[in-house]
Amino acid sequence: MQPQQAHYFVYIFGGNPRSELRIGIADDLQQMQNAPQQQAQASPENCKLVYYEHYDVEEIALNRERQIKNGGIDSTYMLIESMNPNWLDLSDMLNG
Repeated sequence: MQPQQAHYFVYIFGGNPRSELRIGIADDLQQMQNAPQQQAQASPENCKLVYYEHYDVEEIALNRERQIKNGGIDSTYMLIESMNPNWLDLSDMLNG
């Protein structure tokens, strides 16, 4: 039996353009999707998964997370809009 390949996801949760964003890293899809629901009472409008990237190596994912966080808010909005111009919730894509 082969060990499962590791998966790391850099994600961005937000609501719409110019909303507050939450950037982070998770090692499984369930954790990534459940993270915003745990804080939904505080800011339900920011619970959509609007961007993500997949990596096989944790260190690379951590470096990418830092790069996004340090890149400035305008570059983060541009990054989201390059993959998801309508700011749709991408969680459904991950489930299907």
